[in-house]
Amino acid sequence: MKFRRMAKSLDIHVAGWPLRVLFDTLEHREKEMLSEKALRLWHGDQSPLRWLQHEPRGHAAMRIGVVTSSREGDYGLMIFDSAGPCPADGMDALAAAAALTETGLLANADEIVFETESGSIAVGLADEEKRRSAVCRLALSELASYTIVRATDAGISLQAHNAYVIEGYIGSCEAEGRSLVLEEERNGNEWVVAAIGRDGCLLRAPDTVTVGVMLANVFREEGNLHVPHRFFGLAGGLVECTVLSAEDLVEGNEEIVWALTACARLVASCEFVLDPQDAIGEGFLLR
Repeated sequence: MKFRRMAKSLDIHVAGWPLRVLFDTLEHREKEMLSEKALRLWHGDQSPLRWLQHEPRGHAAMRIGVVTSSREGDYGLMIFDSAGPCPADGMDALAAAAALTETGLLANADEIVFETESGSIAVGLADEEKRRSAVCRLALSELASYTIVRATDAGISLQAHNAYVIEGYIGSCEAEGRSLVLEEERNGNEWVVAAIGRDGCLLRAPDTVTVGVMLANVFREEGNLHVPHRFFGLAGGLVECTVLSAEDLVEGNEEIVWALTACARLVASCEFVLDPQDAIGEGFLLR
């Protein structure tokens, strides 16, 4: 078979949060910012980003992380969804660190700092179970737009088989101008959470924004630092989170800081090709 393009990736998930990791040539153009490089890669004629996110190689919710060089951190990390460059999630950084370890580029370093468009994310080893922790920050302006609703009050059980009902309920609230997080408490410091991503689809993994909203709410009620809290997604993925700093939260300033701890799992090492005679070409997206 003849093909005109080829791309290799590592597919990794953290608590069900998937990321397809690519490695860019580790060099910056002179004076090029990370955001400029992300746009150049997205719009480039030879870029694999779009066709790796489209069916039959990917899907509408596929996220791709590109590890590159950095002037401000150990590595740069650019994240793309099917609409283009998007903010990096703390779990994206955990997945990227796992990919670097798998390739031998990162030999279990105590800490690695990723430069991202939304700020630096530090990832370090957490314990002997090969878990890593990412230090996450979230602006209060983002948290203020969310409302937390108990799933029992909405008459909904947060189970995977209720995904359609959950998505419909949250979507109806979004239509009214409210960003919603549904939560269901388990045992003490454990919650199942559900929210909708920026593409309007239900997130089955506990994403960083949802966790940040929950942690800010818990801290307002309990005021505890360095106490582990556990969050489950609808798919069953688990992350453990601890508030590191919330003085700014109490004083009404800018951000909440916490450590997100989880284990990244390698699920595939892939080699993709693009056949010039393929009628589907670069693929398609089903919404």
